Amino acid sequence: MPLHKGSLHRDIFLRSEPGLSSGRRDVSVSHRSIRAKGRRNFLARHSLREAIQEAGTKLFTERGFNASSVKDITEAAGVPKGSFYNHFKSKEGLAAEIVTAYGKGTTDRSILTDPDIPALTRLKKHFAALNEYFTRCNEGCLVGKFMAEVSDDTPQLRENLLGVLRLWGEQISSAISDGQKQGSIRKDLKADELAAFLIDAYEGAISRTRVERNPRALKSFSKVVFSSIVV
Repeated sequence: MPLHKGSLHRDIFLRSEPGLSSGRRDVSVSHRSIRAKGRRNFLARHSLREAIQEAGTKLFTERGFNASSVKDITEAAGVPKGSFYNHFKSKEGLAAEIVTAYGKGTTDRSILTDPDIPALTRLKKHFAALNEYFTRCNEGCLVGKFMAEVSDDTPQLRENLLGVLRLWGEQISSAISDGQKQGSIRKDLKADELAAFLIDAYEGAISRTRVERNPRALKSFSKVVFSSIVV
């Protein structure tokens, strides 16, 4: 019985490929092997990227942006230097990604927009959680460190920093605005201006805490802000 043209082509293909001579079953096995290999490669690439990000976060926090080189980061990550550029265009690109992730909150910020909690209480709890975090973390705030080092040569980092500050400011401003409506927070200042002041003052308190290795400045911030500035 003559073979159908399509069957003949398929049979030739199967015979010409090593490991596929047993037909469809081997084709299926081969496809699964290819998918498994692709997944392993994806996980390996993903793992390398995460290792670089983690090492970058650690070094940027400890040393700052300018004092951390790509070589330092890849050595800390335990990966070849060349692999860095398979995942990031530059050190600035890595820093920009890291600060965006970091800026989403070292602590849970959902409390700032929780309508079931009085607005002034939200603010107090938010900064109390930050005080606890930065009392333990002696290296200071990564956002504050990048703010001190950003320049005209790092436009991407500047843009991402502005995004981080904007988001944090909006979250604090929302709580302040609610507090003004509730009568627990002063109304003679605009919510966004007061929010910006709190962020600037708090970043200063974090920096001083890092220098003094003492949380006194953080405690003073909360005491002064919630006794005479916000209310």
